Amino acid sequence: MALRRVPLRRLPPRPVPLASRLERLKETPWAAPSVAGSVEGMDVTVIGGGIAGLALAHQLAPDHDVTVLEASPGPRGGGYMIDFFGPGFVAAERMGIIDELRARGHVYEGVRYGTPDGAESGRIDVRPLAAALGGRYFSILRPEVELGLLAVLPRSVDLRYGARAVAVRDIGLQGGGSPRGALVELADGTSIASDLVVACDGVRSPVRERVAPGHGEIVPMGYRVASYLYPDPELAGELGERMLMTDTVGRVGWAYAAGDGRVGAMFAERTDVASTERPVPDRERLQRDFAGLHPQVDRTLENAPESFYDDLAAQAIAPRWSRGRVALAGDAAHAPSLLAGQGTSLAIAGAEALARSLRAAGPHVEVGLVEYERRWRPTAERVQRAGRRSASFFAPATRLQLRLQQIARRAVMLPGAGLFAARSVLGH
Repeated sequence: MALRRVPLRRLPPRPVPLASRLERLKETPWAAPSVAGSVEGMDVTVIGGGIAGLALAHQLAPDHDVTVLEASPGPRGGGYMIDFFGPGFVAAERMGIIDELRARGHVYEGVRYGTPDGAESGRIDVRPLAAALGGRYFSILRPEVELGLLAVLPRSVDLRYGARAVAVRDIGLQGGGSPRGALVELADGTSIASDLVVACDGVRSPVRERVAPGHGEIVPMGYRVASYLYPDPELAGELGERMLMTDTVGRVGWAYAAGDGRVGAMFAERTDVASTERPVPDRERLQRDFAGLHPQVDRTLENAPESFYDDLAAQAIAPRWSRGRVALAGDAAHAPSLLAGQGTSLAIAGAEALARSLRAAGPHVEVGLVEYERRWRPTAERVQRAGRRSASFFAPATRLQLRLQQIARRAVMLPGAGLFAARSVLGH
């Protein structure tokens, strides 16, 4: 008698609670277990003493002799408020630095939207999102992240301010042409030879062209962004626990209480996507072009300093993140642009991913660099794609776009929307 083949029923996948997904972030592919101090030490030079560079130095220091070269004369002030969540938050927990960062951060009640006549046009509460993320969420000034990392930086790290790298080249070529190290040449005429050089020098990294020829230029998102901080206890008190964002077309302004009686202001406008040149800060132009968005935003413009952050919102796209003994990390490798809202998170998590991959590879440095890219690139590119998708909504170009945003904001306040937003953030 012939046997009859019975098709197997495929059961639908069981839904995984969001809390379990958050815990799984602690066991992500780029977080393979490893033990500090278990590998032979190298001389490592990190170009850039910002968030990615300091986070990487923190993680490499137990195993290697680390030198950090930062062109600026000291920690950078100014900056803007960012929301800290996602892979960087979980990485900071593993790194043991989350308490230092959280102590410098703040959880606002949410955002209120205002029109040019000063009327309130809507609100978004942050509590549903924070709750859906299991409390792994807070806002923090970008320079405070840097200061927090400095506070926990191991004493063994040689941090040099005012040290500007001008060139990187291979040294100690082996059979087959593979280098055994890299040399960093500085503006003062000195040089540093290392077993490994990691460029953490931002979205406009000069080293990226060397690692990935033809990809040194930034990829503009079509926006120009300016920001600054200044003391204004009266306005800070008026702004309170909600950030103000203007409900306007073409140009958008933000104002928020930044702690210690300070006010933060940020402005964005649409620009030509073909332009890659860094803008020159111009106080009078800023005051002229952004006047009239909202009465409280106008007050921040009256106090605009002569020098402030002013740059294009841009991404860094590179088909490879290492060549020989030179690697890219942070925004130099995969800047998502501030439109994506996770640049700081990616910088910290990516630095940890690189350190863990190097530790797991032991003396096989090139293997560690390849593994770092294999494991971390999918996450970085997913965030970059999200940033590109959201670019058109950053500053509405038309009244119709503005109206669609207003409708979407109402949907955010519906029951369950915080859970949906959290799953979107985590890519589930």
